[in-house]
Parts: sequence; structure tokens; C-alpha cells
Amino acid sequence: MLIDWFTVGAQIVNFLILVWLLKHFLYKPILDAIDAREKRIASELADADKKKAEAEKERTDFEDKNKAFDQQRSALLGKPPMKRRRARAPYR
Repeated sequence: MLIDWFTVGAQIVNFLILVWLLKHFLYKPILDAIDAREKRIASELADADKKKAEAEKERTDFEDKNKAFDQQRSALLGKPPMKRRRARAPYR
């Protein structure tokens, strides 16, 4: 079996050119797209956490207002109704 060293060398050079082309035109853009996606997802998660904290604050505010309203309602309903005075003619 005879090995043609020129063909082996040409195949190695072709393989190295192929690796460089794939790295430059395929691998790098894919990595850039992945990085951009990771940044977008991180920003969306931060925004979601911010909105969740805001919603929790609004929920506690609503619950506090609701409790105050319930206490005020209980206080008003718990009082006996005011007696109405009628202007009557005195008995003679």
C-alpha cells in the first residue's frame, strides 16, 4: 500500500480550512445569538421579578384597605341604630 503524502497534506489543509470557515461563519454567529438570547431572557426575568414585587405590594395594600374597610363596617354595623325623635304633642 502506497501513501500519497501530497494528498494527505492537501486533505489536512482542506480540513483546517473547513474548521476555520465553520468556526468563523457558523460557530461564532450561533454563539452570538445564544448570548443575545441569554441577555434577553435575563432581562425578561428581571422585569418579571419587578412586576411580581409590584403586584405583591399592591396586593398587600389592597388587603390592608380591605381590612380597614371591614373594621369600619363592623364598627358601624355594631353600633345600635340612632333613635329617632318624633315631635309629639304632649299628653294632656
